[in-house]
Amino acid sequence: MKLSIIVPVYKVEKTLERCVKSILSQSFTDYELLLIDDGSPDRSGAMAEKIGMTDGRIRVMHKQNGGLSDARNYGLDRCKGSYITFVDSDDELAPGTLDAVMSKAMANPDYDIIEYPVKERPGRPDEHVFNPGDMTYATALDWLSRFGLEHCWACNKVYKRTMFGDVRFPKGKIYEDVYTLALLLKKNPLIATIGQGKYLYHWNGEGIVAQSTKNSMDKLLEAQMYLVRTLGINTAEKRWHRTYMNMFNTQLYAYRNTHSTMLWNQKVSIKKYNSPNDCVKAVMLNVLKLKLSCRLFNLFSRI
Repeated sequence: MKLSIIVPVYKVEKTLERCVKSILSQSFTDYELLLIDDGSPDRSGAMAEKIGMTDGRIRVMHKQNGGLSDARNYGLDRCKGSYITFVDSDDELAPGTLDAVMSKAMANPDYDIIEYPVKERPGRPDEHVFNPGDMTYATALDWLSRFGLEHCWACNKVYKRTMFGDVRFPKGKIYEDVYTLALLLKKNPLIATIGQGKYLYHWNGEGIVAQSTKNSMDKLLEAQMYLVRTLGINTAEKRWHRTYMNMFNTQLYAYRNTHSTMLWNQKVSIKKYNSPNDCVKAVMLNVLKLKLSCRLFNLFSRI
């Protein structure tokens, strides 16, 4: 088959059926669907077995609990497709998504990674769409610099299987997507983006991100800094100012819990930012420097 779809399954009784239905209803059909039960303590594993009986393309696997990275790696070690994609079991794919992405892949066999749009928090007041548009990039760093760290999802991409030959998700870390992306980009893959299709990223209040975000922004910053250092990025260059501002924003929230700074001081160009919030933060950084900016943000954000 052309594509392996890896779906970790853990405590998703309420959303697993919705996720799988969105995949099985895709117009593109040349795939295997790997449901990886990561030792889920609820009925999710049994539900996966029941769903697996309905379609021959579904392979259900059970393993001891090891976390999201371990479940994805388990699938990577056992998948058979020429291409790989990841879907989290509380999310969905919009109709026609796989057809749009795989048509692009089949027409351009030299592409290593194809990225497609994400709709975040569908149905909520804060719903919004990240759309990378139709582009092909000369280098992986050209791709990364366009939207900065906003690219750092594992799930809204289709990868050549060979990209993961010596790459696996890091066990025991949150924000594992960022670490893995750094290793993939180090190979300087040929990357294309499309404006068609959509990954529907649902907010799960009981999920890993929701449970960890409040008190672990320092871990996110650590992952972002790892990516920058692994790829040898000089954030002082103009094309990386957006990336640095992503990291600065993470540092502001991390400081609220750690009262320490990890990021380096750097001046940024205010012209690069369109939103009033980004402009204010850029002025703060340029005038007050990093630590004082963090202290003031911590003070006023709690008032």
